[in-house]
Amino acid sequence: MNDSRFLTTVLNSLDFTYFKGNTTRFDVKKSHSFDQPFTLISQITDGPLLLHIGNESYKVEPGQGLIIPPHTKYEINMLGPQFVTHWLNVDITLFDHFKLFDFIETPYVTSEDIGNNIGRLQTEITALMNTDPIDASTSLYKAAQVKQRLFTLLEIVLSVSRYKIGSFEDMRNLQRFQPVFDYMEKHLAEKIKVTQLAELMYLSISHFHKEFKQAFQVSPMQYIQAQRLKEAQYLLATTDLTMGEIANRIGYDHTYPFIRFFKSMYGSSPGKYKKTLTRL
Repeated sequence: MNDSRFLTTVLNSLDFTYFKGNTTRFDVKKSHSFDQPFTLISQITDGPLLLHIGNESYKVEPGQGLIIPPHTKYEINMLGPQFVTHWLNVDITLFDHFKLFDFIETPYVTSEDIGNNIGRLQTEITALMNTDPIDASTSLYKAAQVKQRLFTLLEIVLSVSRYKIGSFEDMRNLQRFQPVFDYMEKHLAEKIKVTQLAELMYLSISHFHKEFKQAFQVSPMQYIQAQRLKEAQYLLATTDLTMGEIANRIGYDHTYPFIRFFKSMYGSSPGKYKKTLTRL
């Protein structure tokens, strides 16, 4: 496939999911820990604060922006009596199943100029989302306005990002294995067998297993387990489903095996994870 055709394929697969957005004031001086299954894009005002991710720390001054990829554990330490965050939670995906941040590396803290642009777009998007439409045509027009601003936000993110080594090759692999990922997503609540996946690619089990691991550095079953964990985190963060209902959604007949699976993959129980989620 030539580059222009591949670019068209990537463009057509690019999608945004908007979850929520708001402005939140923290006025109790303490640490705040976060680990959410969606991307955070925000501007900080009335800081400063310290951002801790892994072994690294970053000082964030008022006006600067934050870009935190999904499934990133981070902690904020307040340095003053308060800070205010103008934030959006979004998902940016390629080929239906894959996070944009699988392919790019973005600084967690932006310049003040970038932060101001983020803050402006957040204000506009939140205002549009919080205004009741008059009728169906107005609703469609507002949706287009929100989408346009989300893509402007994407431009800003990409302007400060760099592609990970091998990103375009990874994208081509994703496109090649698209039938497999479609099947996984549709059947995540069922017992998925590697034989079924190999048949979709017209490969033997051993050949499919080898090619999948070469392309994605994990076995098919390891990949499925990782997707089940992510889906469980997403459901815990965005719904009020019971543990049993979430267990059923990702292929477990009973709650206890699901809890044991989640704890083995994440390090704490799903109940504890849900309690630590900050509903901004």
